[in-house]
Amino acid sequence: MHAHCAECGQRTELEPGFYYGSAYVSYAVAIALSVSTFVAWWVIIGFSTEDNRFFWWMGLNALFLVLLQPLLMRLSRTIWLSFFVKYNPNWKTEKPEISERVIEEQMMPAE
Repeated sequence: MHAHCAECGQRTELEPGFYYGSAYVSYAVAIALSVSTFVAWWVIIGFSTEDNRFFWWMGLNALFLVLLQPLLMRLSRTIWLSFFVKYNPNWKTEKPEISERVIEEQMMPAE
């Protein structure tokens, strides 16, 4: 991830290890996707105790989640960041707030 937003200049990593919490968001999004694919499979194809449709769903769902992992990671980081950074409607004219939690000496150098 970039150290700052290209549009507004907001710092994207507020403190060292900030994005560890995004794993919880990613887990919740993955569960929501799995439940929605389960319901869609149930409505469209159905489940039966006489064949392997459930195992086909599990395999395809796992493949679906693995292929979407880069997107899920970015989405969960964006959601996690939005919990801590308030939206400023005047972002074009005002500089972003600098969090009191940012300690420049502990941060990785910006690329």
